[in-house]
Amino acid sequence: MMSHNLQHHARSILTHSSRTLLFCSYSNGTLPSSPRHNTTTLQSRIEAASEHKTAVTRVLEQWRRQQKGKQINPSMVRVLVEELKDSQRFRQALEVSDWMIEHKLCNLIPEDFTARFHLIENVLGLKEAEKFFESVPESQRGEAIYTALLNCYTVKKDLVKAEGTFKKMREIGLLLKPLPYNSMMSLYFSVRKRDKVDEIMQEMKENNVAIDCLTVNTALRVYASVSDMLAMEKLLSVWEGTVKLHCLTSLDMAKAYLRNGNKVKAREMLLRTEEDQIDPESYAELLTLYGEAGEREDVYRIWDLYKMTEKQDSDGFRALFGSLLKLDDLNGAEEIYYNEWDGSGLEFDYRIPTILASGYRESGQVKKADKLMIKTIRNEKMVRPIGPLLEEWGKKGNLMEPSYMRGLIKDLCDSKQYSKALEASTWVSERKLYDLFPEDYASRLCLIDNVLGLEKAEKFFKRSIPENMKNYSVYSALLTSYTRSSKTVDKAEATFEKMSELGFLLNSTPFNTMISLYSEIRKRSKVMKLLEKMKEKNIEPDNVTMNNVLRVNAYVSAIECMEKYIREWEEEIKFEVRTMDAIAKAYETEGSTLKAIEMTCSKKEVYRLWNEYKKNNVSDMSNEGYRSVIRSLLKLDDVKGAQDIFNEWKPERYEFDSRIPNLLISRYCEEEKYNEVKTRDVMKSSRKKKRGLQFELFKDVFIMFTATSFGVGIVPCMVWLCGGETITIWGSLGVVVTGIVLAVTNSF
Repeated sequence: MMSHNLQHHARSILTHSSRTLLFCSYSNGTLPSSPRHNTTTLQSRIEAASEHKTAVTRVLEQWRRQQKGKQINPSMVRVLVEELKDSQRFRQALEVSDWMIEHKLCNLIPEDFTARFHLIENVLGLKEAEKFFESVPESQRGEAIYTALLNCYTVKKDLVKAEGTFKKMREIGLLLKPLPYNSMMSLYFSVRKRDKVDEIMQEMKENNVAIDCLTVNTALRVYASVSDMLAMEKLLSVWEGTVKLHCLTSLDMAKAYLRNGNKVKAREMLLRTEEDQIDPESYAELLTLYGEAGEREDVYRIWDLYKMTEKQDSDGFRALFGSLLKLDDLNGAEEIYYNEWDGSGLEFDYRIPTILASGYRESGQVKKADKLMIKTIRNEKMVRPIGPLLEEWGKKGNLMEPSYMRGLIKDLCDSKQYSKALEASTWVSERKLYDLFPEDYASRLCLIDNVLGLEKAEKFFKRSIPENMKNYSVYSALLTSYTRSSKTVDKAEATFEKMSELGFLLNSTPFNTMISLYSEIRKRSKVMKLLEKMKEKNIEPDNVTMNNVLRVNAYVSAIECMEKYIREWEEEIKFEVRTMDAIAKAYETEGSTLKAIEMTCSKKEVYRLWNEYKKNNVSDMSNEGYRSVIRSLLKLDDVKGAQDIFNEWKPERYEFDSRIPNLLISRYCEEEKYNEVKTRDVMKSSRKKKRGLQFELFKDVFIMFTATSFGVGIVPCMVWLCGGETITIWGSLGVVVTGIVLAVTNSF
C-alpha cells in the first residue's frame, strides 16, 4: 500500500513538472558515448546531459542498461540526489528521486522521505510538499521530516501551522535537538512574541536539549527588540566567551542600548560587530548606528571599509550623510556628496540631496540649500514626482523666493522637462506662495498644452486666468498653442485678430508665429501679406521672419522672389538648416544644380547633386562647377572630399582658373597647424595642370597655322591667348610660328 501511494505521488509530480520544456533528446535517442566510458561517473554524465539539454531519466536508463543486470547500489543514487540538491539543481534531483521510486531500487528510509520533501517544496511549492508529507506512512515520519515541515511554516510565518506541528512533535517525542526549538524562536522573534521565547528556552532546559549558538543569538535579538536590558545582559553574561555573536545580533543589541540612552555600551557592541566578517548589507545600519553612538572617526572608518566592498548603494550614502549631519560634520558631508555621490553612477535618489539641503538649512545656509534643491529638481535623471522635494524645500519657514521658483520653472522648460515644470507651477499656484503675474499664467498655459494637451489649455485660459491677467504674454502663449497644428488654423487666426484689436501686435513674435504656420502649410500669399503688414507697423523682420519667408518661397518655387529677399537680407540673415535645404531643393527643381550645391548643408546632398551635374555635363564640365563643389565641401569641413574633387579637375579648354587651387591653399593655410606638405602638393598639381593646358594650346594653334599657311606667304592669324585677349599676327609662316611659340610661352 505504501509503495502504491508513493508511486502514485511520483507520477503526479512528474505530470506537473515542466521537464519537457527543459530537456530535449538527441536525434538517435541516446546520450553520446564518451571515449572514457568506463571511468565516467554517473554524476558527470548527468552534468553533460544538463549541458546538452537531455532528459535525466534517459541518462539514468542508459546507465541502468549498462549495468547488465547487476544490482544497483541505492547509496549511489542517494548520494547523487544529495549532490544535485547541494548544487541547487533541484529539478534534476527530483527527477532522479522519481526514477528511484518508480524502479523500486530499495526500501525507502526516513532520510529518503525527508530529502524528497525538500525537493518537492523547492520545485513544486509548499502545498505539494504538504500533500507528500500526508502520503508518508506515520512509521516513516521521523524527526527530520517533521523539522523540515516546521521550518517551512516558520519561513512562511504561518504561526498556526507551525505551532500545530511543534505540538505534534512534542506529543510523539521528537523534540530532541535544538533545531525545531530554534525555528520556533525565530518565528516568535519575527512576530514579536517575547514571552514565548522564555517558554521555549525553559522547555529546552527541562528536556535537557543543549542550547546552541543559534539559540543564544535568537534569544538575545528577541530581548533586544523589546529593550529587555536585564534579560539580554543576563543571558549574554552566561554565554560570554562561549558563544560567538552574529553581526545582526550585535547590531540589535546596540540599538537596544541606544534606545536606553547608553551610547557607551552601544559603541562597544558596534565595535564587537567589526570583529566578525561584516555582511555588505549591514554597512548602512552600522553607519547609522555609529552616527548615533560614536564619533565621526568611527563613521569614516566604516565608510572606508564599505567602499572596499565595491557594493555601495544609495542606502549606504543616505546612512552616511545622515550620520555626518548628526555629528555636525556638514563640510565632510558636502565633500563626499560632490566628490563621491555625484560621480558614483548609482541610480539617482532624490532623498540624498534632500538630506544635505536640510543640513544647509539647519546651519543657516539657506541659499546653498535652495541652490542644491534647484539643481536636484533640474536633474534629468530624477524621474519621480518633484512634489516631495518641493514640500521639503518649503519646510521650516523657507520663504520660497519667487525669483527662485520662476527661474526653476523656466530652466525645466528650457531642458524640456515639461512635466516637472508643470508640477512646480501647479504647486506654487495651489499654495499661493506669491502673487502671480500674467507671465506666470502664460508659462503655465504653455506647460498645460505641452503636457496635458490643447483642450486642457483652452479650459485653463477660459476658466482659470482672470480677465485682468490676459495680457500680451497670455494671448501670445495661446496663439502659439493654436499654431502647433494645421487643424487649428481658424482658431489661430481668430486669436491673432483679437490681439490686433487689443493692440498687442507690437513686435515680431505674433507675426512670426503666424508666418511659421502659413509657411508650413504653404500659404505664401498670407505670408507676404503679413510681411507687408509688419512694414506698415514699422516692425523689422528678424531672423525667424526672414527664414520663414525664404522657406515658403522655396516651397512653392518662387525663385525670383526668394532671390530678391536673399539679396536684400544677405547682411543680416543667419540661415537655418531647413531653410538652406528648402532653397537647395527649389534650385534643384529649377535645374540650377550648382546653386543647389552651394546652398545645401549636407555632404551627402553635395555629392548626390555633383554626380547628377557630372552626368548631365559629361562633355562640358566647367571651372565654375568645380569651384562650387569644392567651396561647398570646404564649408562643410570635408577637406579630403574637396581635395579629391580638385585632383579630378581638368581645366576648361585654354583657361586655367587659379581660384580653384586657391580655395584649398587658403584652407590649408587657415588650419591651426599650417599644412605645408599639402599646400605644396596643391601647388605642384596646379603647375602640372598648367603645363598640360599650355601643351594643348600650343598644339591647337600650330595645327591652325599649318592649315592656313599652305600657298600663302603672308597670312593673318588670330591667336586667342589665355586671359581672353586676341592678338593678330602677320607674317611668313616661320615668323608666325615663332610668334606663336613666344605668345604661348609668355601667356602663362
